[in-house]
Amino acid sequence: MTTRTCMHCETGQLALDTRTVTASLDGLTREVSDVRGCFCDQCGEVEFADSDSASRYAAAMDDLVIERRRQRAQEVRRIRTRLKLTQKAAAEVFGGGVNAFSRYERGEVDPPRAVVKFLRLLDRHPELLDEVKRV
Repeated sequence: MTTRTCMHCETGQLALDTRTVTASLDGLTREVSDVRGCFCDQCGEVEFADSDSASRYAAAMDDLVIERRRQRAQEVRRIRTRLKLTQKAAAEVFGGGVNAFSRYERGEVDPPRAVVKFLRLLDRHPELLDEVKRV
């Protein structure tokens, strides 16, 4: 059997196998069983050997994106409510337009990372909100 060097780490060797792999995103995970591919013995990278394996892995990643967006939507709503801001007032403070927070809280779009970080900061230090409103 011919071995190939992993293109990801450039040191490991790839071997054809069928395994359960873990799709992960921001601390969320999904197991995908019976994935056929070439697995690196050093870094664990996988090159999918068939379209079914690739499709099932992609579907698991899609599920993770939806789950992360749902969790983020709940977090944004919780923090905005805790700060006693309407969606309109939150948009005025954080930017993004009149309908931005409505879309974030419905999970239609991810809020920008800066907005999420800013909300988390104000969640820990709500006393800063009045100062932020003045700037």
